[in-house]
Amino acid sequence: MRFKTYSKYWLKTSALTLQSLLATRLSSFLFLAGKFVRFFFFLAFLFVLKDRLGTIAGYSLDQVIIFFLVYNLFDLFGQFFYRGIYWFREEIVSGSFDFTLAKPLNPLFQILTAHTDFLDLPLLLVVIVALGWRLNSVSAPDLVSFAFLSLAAVIIVTAIHIAVAAVGVITTEVDHTIWIFRDLASMGRVPIDIYVESVRAFLTFVVPIALVFTFPAKALLGFLTPVTIAGVLAASVFIWWLSLKFWHYALTQYSSASS
Repeated sequence: MRFKTYSKYWLKTSALTLQSLLATRLSSFLFLAGKFVRFFFFLAFLFVLKDRLGTIAGYSLDQVIIFFLVYNLFDLFGQFFYRGIYWFREEIVSGSFDFTLAKPLNPLFQILTAHTDFLDLPLLLVVIVALGWRLNSVSAPDLVSFAFLSLAAVIIVTAIHIAVAAVGVITTEVDHTIWIFRDLASMGRVPIDIYVESVRAFLTFVVPIALVFTFPAKALLGFLTPVTIAGVLAASVFIWWLSLKFWHYALTQYSSASS
C-alpha cells in the first residue's frame, strides 16, 4: 500500500516536471544537446589519449570506456531521480519545508524526488544500451559482482544526497554542497588509479567516489576479489546509516518558519 502511494506521488511530480520541460521546448532541446555533446567529446578525448599514450594507467581504451560508461550510469541515475535536491534550498528559505514535514510522506522522499530530470533520460538509456552490449561478454561471476556493487553504488549515491539535504537544513547551503560533490564525482570518469596515492585514498575513504564509480567498473572487468566486494557492500550500508543519522540530527536543528 505504501509502495503504491509513493509510486503515485512520484508519477504525479514527474508528470508536472515533464510538463514544465515541454513548455520550454527550445531550452530543453539545447540542454539535451549539450549533454550529448559533452558525453561524446569526452569519448573523443579518451581516443586521443589512447593514440598518444597507448594505455591509461595500465588500462586499455576499451576498459577505460567501461569506466566512463559506469560513471555516467550512476551519475545520471542521481541526476534523473534526485534532481529535487537542487530546489531544496528554496523550500528552506521560503519556509515551505514546514508543509513537507507535515505531509504523511517521508520528507526525504519528497525532497529528493520533487523533480525528475527527463533531460537526462535519453543519455541514460544510451549508456544502459552500451553497457548491455558489453555485458554479453562478461562472465556470470563478474556479472553478479557488478550487480552487487551497482546496488552499493545506488545506496551510496542516495546517502550522499541525503547528507546534502541534511546540510541544507542546518546551513541552507544546498547548491554549493551538491556541486562540490558533482565536481569531485567528475574525477571518477576515469579509473582513480591515474591519481597519486593520497588522492586515491581521499576518493575512496573520505568522499566515496571510487566506491560509486570505479569499483563497479572493476567488478565488471573481473578485477575485484570477493573480500573487496564484501567490504564495499559493508561500507555502503554504513554510509547509508550515517547519512540517516545525520539527517535526523539536522531535523533537530531546524527552526520552523512559524517559530
